[in-house]
Order: sequence, then C-alpha cells, then structure tokens
Amino acid sequence: MEAPRTIYTVKGKNTPMLWEFRYDLEGYLTDFKILEGRLNERQIKWLFTPIRFPYREASIRSWKAIKNFEMTIGRPELTFGVFWNTYNYKVKKVVAQRAWERLSQSDKMNAIAGIKKYDGFLQRKVSQAKANPATYLNQRYWEDSYGSI
Repeated sequence: MEAPRTIYTVKGKNTPMLWEFRYDLEGYLTDFKILEGRLNERQIKWLFTPIRFPYREASIRSWKAIKNFEMTIGRPELTFGVFWNTYNYKVKKVVAQRAWERLSQSDKMNAIAGIKKYDGFLQRKVSQAKANPATYLNQRYWEDSYGSI
C-alpha cells in the first residue's frame, strides 16, 4: 500500500548528481535515493550534517536558495485509488468514490493524512469498528480530534 508522497528531485548544476527525497503528507522523509552520480567526501559531510539533512519537508524547501541545485517538486497523488488503498477497508466503493469526487483538493489531502490518526484511534478503541470509506469521507472523520479520545 503506497501512501501519497511529495517528491523533491535535486539536480546538481556543476556536478553529475541527481537525488530524490520523498515526504509523507505530514512532511516526514520516507525515502532518499541517489539516482545519478556518487557522493564525494565533501558532499557526504555537507549532506549528512544533522542540521542540514532534510528529514522534514520544511528543511528541503530552503534548498531552493542554493545556487548549485536545481529542484523539482512533485505534488502528491490525490486520486481515489490512493485513498482507497490507504484507507484499506474495501466496502461500498462506488459510494465512496462519489463522496471522494465531491471533495476539494485540500480536503482530499487532509482526508488521506487523517487516516493514520483515525487508525491509531481505532487501535486504542478496539471495540469500535472502522467506518466504511464513504462514511469516513461524508462525515469528515479526519477533522475529529482523536488525541483527546
């Protein structure tokens, strides 16, 4: 099950390097890949310094100001298929898809991001059944405050 992620591709202007950083919807790094080139000693020291390594999405945004990089930002995929697979309770698909199509892009992102909190709540409240996906969407479960329950 692949959750939606924002992908940052960083290309060196003066060196043959291409890096990819993937972040979940909460802004945490989920994956780092070297797509082209190899890290030299200087790059290793620069990149893996604790204050510089972009384990949070907010950190990598500041890299836009670095002259030696070209950065491309890919938007997270907010399709019904991504929601359906992330929610992982496959009932009443047609009804859920209709509810999904009525949501704004912002609501779609929040709905997917809220699944993790909702699932955590359900683990604490084992006697409560998971809502079907259409109910989750129509009743905007992602807006509930599960930390206080």
